[in-house]
Amino acid sequence: MLGEIQQNLYDRAKVLRDSNTVRIDSKKDFYDFFTPKNKEKPEIHGGFALAHWSGNPEVEARIKDELKVTIRCIPFDQEVRDDQPGQCVISGEPSPRRVLFAKSY
Repeated sequence: MLGEIQQNLYDRAKVLRDSNTVRIDSKKDFYDFFTPKNKEKPEIHGGFALAHWSGNPEVEARIKDELKVTIRCIPFDQEVRDDQPGQCVISGEPSPRRVLFAKSY
């Protein structure tokens, strides 16, 4: 019975995570996703963004300063993980993989 309860909780959390995670491939989309529509009364929209990051700590600091967004993790879950190289959505520098960004409220 405890196993069923744990599996049910896990399944619900996974569905919630997956439904609130988006892949972002451009700086404009990144800023649009994390910028409140009304800066006077910012809404809590929540969500995670999988986007390429160069690994440059200066880029990470800029994102945190401008948007209050931080890197949450480099995903290991094979369903989420993306080790395909690309370009950092902020700097345009080469990126080895996507990382998970989110805003804390």
